[in-house]
Formats: sequence, structure tokens, C-alpha cells
Amino acid sequence: MGSIEEELSPIRGGKALKVLRDLGLTEYEASAYLTLLRHGEMTAIELSEEAAIPYSKIYGVLDSLSRRGWVEVGGGRPRVYYPSSPLEALRVEWARKERDFEKYRSIVLEELQPIYEGRGLRERPEVWIIRGLENILLSLRGMMERVRRELMIALPTLAEGLLKALSTPLSLARDRGARILLLTTDEVASRLGEYSHYFDEVRVREEMFGGGVIVDGAETLLILDATPGGRLAIASDHKGLTGIAKIYFNHLWRTAKPYRFGQ
Repeated sequence: MGSIEEELSPIRGGKALKVLRDLGLTEYEASAYLTLLRHGEMTAIELSEEAAIPYSKIYGVLDSLSRRGWVEVGGGRPRVYYPSSPLEALRVEWARKERDFEKYRSIVLEELQPIYEGRGLRERPEVWIIRGLENILLSLRGMMERVRRELMIALPTLAEGLLKALSTPLSLARDRGARILLLTTDEVASRLGEYSHYFDEVRVREEMFGGGVIVDGAETLLILDATPGGRLAIASDHKGLTGIAKIYFNHLWRTAKPYRFGQ
């Protein structure tokens, strides 16, 4: 087996290091975390030597990683440091960025938007084109995590792992008391299984022409069929466009039939 430097060298120079730096970790923090991943547990002195981090800085690096959820601290003397699960640490980072975004969004809505509207500037519709399934899923999760009152979902097909990926925002919506409606097909409804309890009501139709979500009647994301360039979606918080999407959803909802589970 090679040395720690030989084993970590490709990682430090590759995508993993770039991702950690993009997430806001410093070079020392990223190096410390990658070193802990390799060893599993280390003292501060051991980590300082293995990761080539000055001893005068190692405790500050570890304190920062601990606060952000990347490192766990064991008891005893000397203290031992463990790497957190990368996926769990990423989830914590995502939640922090979501909170920051909501804070910025509130300031923009409450302080900047009134200035813009007060000047009588011509409104430009807020419409975004989202390409690629991974990007669409990230946007979908973000929108669903902001729901407070009502979430309308149109789901003509059920991609592998989709409901598992959306289980957290669905659970958050239910905890807030939001009403969650699902419009889908018989085939998809029969496959909901353990996820069926997330929905207050499920209705089915024989034909559906695309899917998407409407959040509190204020935001909408429409998922289009696959194109030559891949999956495509349109997201908007424009009142007019979202209003049209809600009217169309309600029309389909009224003409769909309630789905009875277990029958």
C-alpha cells in the first residue's frame, strides 16, 4: 500500500477537491477532511502531520469543519476527530445554502422589489429554462421545500428513485400542514407504495400531457418531454404564467377520478 500522499494525490487534484472548495471549504479544510476519510480517525497532532497543516492552524480548521458538519469530535484526551458521512455533510451544506437563499430572497422581496416596482419599470417575466435531469431535480426539490399551503403535483410517469429523492421536501411540506395533491395515471398510482401517505388526495387520468409542480399558486415548474438535447423544464414565479398552470391543473383535476389504494 502506498503512502497517504500517494493515495490522496489524485483526489486532491481532481473533482473531489474542486467540489469541496466550491462548497466553501478552504484548502486546509479540504485537505484535513480528505485525510480523515482515508484514516477514519486521528488526533489533531496526527492530522497536522499527515495533511501538512501547520499545528498553529489545525484546531481552527477542525473547529470550522465541526461547525459545518464535516467532522465529528470524540471525547477523551487527546480528542479524536472523525469524518462525517460525505452525503450527510453535503445535505447540511445544502440546507444552510437554502436558508441563506431564503434570507436573501426575503430581503429582495421586501426591500428591493418595491423600489423596482415603484419606479414604474416595465416588468420582465421571470422564466428559467432548466436542462438536464439532475438540474431539474435540484430545482424541484428547492421549490417543494418552500411550500407552505398547497402543493399540486402532476406526474405522468415515475422515474426510478424519484419519490425517494423527493421524500424529504414532501415530508417537510406535510409537517407544515400543506395540502398535497397528486394527479397521475393508474399505473403510477399503483406503484406509490410506502410513499402514498405523503399525499392528501390522489386522482388519476388515462392521458396526461407532461408533468410538473405548482407551489402555493406562486411558483411553477413544468417538465417537458425528452428533447434531442435531453430533459427540459420551464420554471417561473410569474403570476400570469403560474395562474395559467393552476387553472389547467384544476381543470384536469376536476375531470380525473379519485384513486383508492388497496382496491
